[in-house]
Order: sequence, then structure tokens, then C-alpha cells
Amino acid sequence: MADKTKMHEVVDFINRKEGPVPPECKSHDKTQCEVYYNDYHEPACVMCVTTTHKKHDISDIKSIVENLKRRIAADVEDMENIIRPKYTQYAGIGNSSEEFDKVMNAIQDQEENICKVVREIGSQLKDEVAKQKREFEQKTKEVQSSVAKEEKELDTVIQSSKGILKSNNVMCILTYLSKNEQFKRGPQHMQISIPMFLSGNINRNQLQEMFGPLTRSSDLTQDGQLSMQKLMSNPVVLSTIQTPHGSGLILKTLSIYSNAFAFSLSLEKKLSFSVEWPDTKVYRYDDDERKAVVHLRTWCPRGLCHSANGDLLVSMRSVDKTQSRVVRYSGTTETMVIQNDRQGKPLFSVNSTAVLLLTENGNGDICVADNAGKAVVVVNASGELRFNYQEKKCQKPNYKSFKPLTIATDDNKQIIFTDSSNNVVHVTDSDGNFLRYIEYPCSGGLSIDHDHNLVIGDLSNGKIRIIKY
Repeated sequence: MADKTKMHEVVDFINRKEGPVPPECKSHDKTQCEVYYNDYHEPACVMCVTTTHKKHDISDIKSIVENLKRRIAADVEDMENIIRPKYTQYAGIGNSSEEFDKVMNAIQDQEENICKVVREIGSQLKDEVAKQKREFEQKTKEVQSSVAKEEKELDTVIQSSKGILKSNNVMCILTYLSKNEQFKRGPQHMQISIPMFLSGNINRNQLQEMFGPLTRSSDLTQDGQLSMQKLMSNPVVLSTIQTPHGSGLILKTLSIYSNAFAFSLSLEKKLSFSVEWPDTKVYRYDDDERKAVVHLRTWCPRGLCHSANGDLLVSMRSVDKTQSRVVRYSGTTETMVIQNDRQGKPLFSVNSTAVLLLTENGNGDICVADNAGKAVVVVNASGELRFNYQEKKCQKPNYKSFKPLTIATDDNKQIIFTDSSNNVVHVTDSDGNFLRYIEYPCSGGLSIDHDHNLVIGDLSNGKIRIIKY
């Protein structure tokens, strides 16, 4: 054992070299594999090479192992330094639940602040009533005291006059002075002024505006960061659906006695709709029955949608075509009318029967596609005008006069609407700034699906396109 250069089977333990242990050959018992078949991706021993597998592409198994170890080391480094941090970012998402608690606390604080102001107003009014009550009671005591004094004097005069009647004293009779005029007017009239409280209308929408809206944050990116979805440089058609249904399966058929042009699903998935001019009702399908839920009488509905809080927004024109407005309904109760701006000028076109399709944006704005007015009119939750989009900032050559028809909004609060004159879709931000055109036929309307894709219909051929934009 002294001359280790001549010893091959036995070495001192401290001089033993550690390294990969080759696997045993499957074909030759207790023989270690020393080569690697590149075409079979299997290890083999020398006996395999010299006997049955002479024509295969082989490599030294040690070099193969070293190359694979370098690759594994690179993979580990990549996983630790690049891939793992991405998962670490997502681990922190669980802590975001605390943000919900913060929002709940903020809502609670706002509720208490508003209630505090309401209580202060109520206290001021009650203090004023209490003050007037004290003044009334003091004045009442003074009047009652004065009346009692005069009544006592009157009783004295009555008794004196009765005494004269019973007396035979001629001088008393001759010197009698009537005091009826003195007491004829009775006690001094007391003006009783009791305060009246005229309770104002509690407007839920104004309270909501005062309280503040609840908006949604944007989706998480793959990096675990919150960010707005960006517009693609070129919209992509994900799929095309050919209608009518053809050989497809009809899920449900609803019988409508006239042409319906405006539809909306409530939070309870109840379908509301209106039909063509001059019908004056808003209908709802409930338990497979058509029911009129709103009777407008002298107005015709021109569009409708459900808001985030479940209210129904109905755009309408008067039967005589002289007025146009948007009305908010809570159930069947009218809670808000949007008709004129602060200068008293109409917000929407008149002298027309054209549709006024509308939608509610995520920030609470109400967006109306005024086809006859050639404008998209956007008002805030209180009904005040925010802007009027008339395509003044962006014109394309050979385009006809802009006439918006159908309208929708997306999770980024962008406003998307069709231009019926040019069969093209406009996209603006929530402030009405033009962002882009989407140039696909859209005469059959549009909507946004649950995957944030644009769904547009082509009336000329019945095709529905689902577009990622």
C-alpha cells in the first residue's frame, strides 16, 4: 500500500476521490457504465460497446455527467435568482387582505363623519326648537299672569255693579260709569308661533356622491404588480361566431311582441328591455313572463342599463320629441333626473326619436351615445356634465360625420363606442381623450366580456367577433 501508483483496488480512505458513481449496466451484472449512447440517451458499459452496440453514437459518461451538472447548476442559479423572486412577490399578495381591512375602516370612518355632520345639523335644529319652546313658555306665563289680573279686576267690577243694582242709593246709580268697553276686547291676543320642520328629500345618489365611490384596482400582472392593462398595438380577432345559430344549440327563446333595441341584465340576472317607438314602457322577463315594470306615460325609453348598485338607468325622449333625459330608478321609484346642464341647456338632442344607448363607467360616470346629437355625453354620478365627445380632436380622411350608436366601458374605465356612420369603434379614456380606432365592422353592436375582450357584431353577415385589444 506504500506505492499507491501501482494499487488500483485499494487506497487509504483519506485518499479516496469522491465523484459520481456510474450506474450498473443493465445487460452485464456488476459492471459499471462508462459510456453514454447519445442516440438512445442511455448509459452502457464497455462490454456493450465491444459486443452488441458497436455502431452507436457514444460519449464518455463522465463528460456527459459534467455537462449535465453544469446545466443543472445554471438552472439552479436561474431558479434562485430569477424565478424564485417572482413567487416571493406573490407570497406577499396574501398580505393584501389587510388592504381590504383598511378600505373597510375608511368606509367606517366616512360613515361616522357623515353621521357626525348629520347629528350636528340635527342638534342645531333641536337646540333652536328648544330655545323657541322656552321663549314660548315664558311668554305664556306672562300672558296668563296678565289675564288672571284682568280677570280679577273684571270680577271686582261685576260685584260692584251687582251691588249698585241691589242698592237704593240714588247717588250711586247716578254716578255709575260703565266699564264694559274696557273689558270688551278681552285679554290681549297671544301670537302662538310654533316652528315647523319640512323634511327634505333624501337623495340616495347625492349621498353616494358625498360618501364616495368604491372602485376596483387593476388586475395583477404576471410579475405580481398592479398595473393598468395596456392597449395592444394591433387588435387581434380571437374567434369569430357565425349567426344565426345554424346547427348550434338554442339555450332559450324569449317571445317579444315588437322589435327590442335595448337590453340590460340586473344584478339578479333578470333581463330588462324596451321596444321600438312609440312604446312607453320598460319590460322585464321574470319567471318566463314579460312584465311592464316602469310606465313612462308621456315618455318613450331610448336606452337602458343597470348601475353597479342595482339601480336602473333609463334614457328617454318625450312623445312630442321636445325633451330628452336620463332617469335613475330604484325599483320603480324615480330618484334622479338628468336633463339640463348648469346653464339650463339640454344635455341631449331633441326633436328626434333616435336611440340614446347608455352605460355606467367604473368611476360612476354615466355615458350616453347620443346618435342624433352626434356626440357621446358623459355626466358624473350627480348628473353634472363632465365632457361631450364629438370627435373634434381626431379625424380620419374619407370619414363621414360621427354618429355614435352602441356603447360600453371596460375595467380600465375606458369608453368604447361604435360609430354607425363609419362602421368603426372608438376608444377613449375616462376623460374623453381619444386613444384609438378598432377598424372591424360593428353595425351589430358591442360589449365587453368577462375576459376583458371586445365583442362586436356585424349586421351585414351575422358574424360576431371576439377581439383582444
